Amino acid sequence: MNLINCTTNFRYSVVSKLVMLGDGDGGSYTGAIDKLKDVICNIGTALGVIMLAYGGIKFALAFQKMDQQGEHQAVFSIVSGAVLMGLSAVITALGG
Repeated sequence: MNLINCTTNFRYSVVSKLVMLGDGDGGSYTGAIDKLKDVICNIGTALGVIMLAYGGIKFALAFQKMDQQGEHQAVFSIVSGAVLMGLSAVITALGG
């Protein structure tokens, strides 16, 4: 009889934990994954802004020195910063 009570109590506690996990974030059990996605997108956006600013400064200095190779590398930095910002925006838009 004691074993049946323990089994019943265990099943009840497991089911209640699963139900509580589902109710925590608007009925979604992927709350932790959504928060991680938000953090990664914010980091990607910040890195994109930094790369964009760095590329702009690098381009201005190369343009001042009439350095075509430096301008070419600076354009790559600007494009990579824009891609990082764009990917973060697309992921955020698709994730809702």
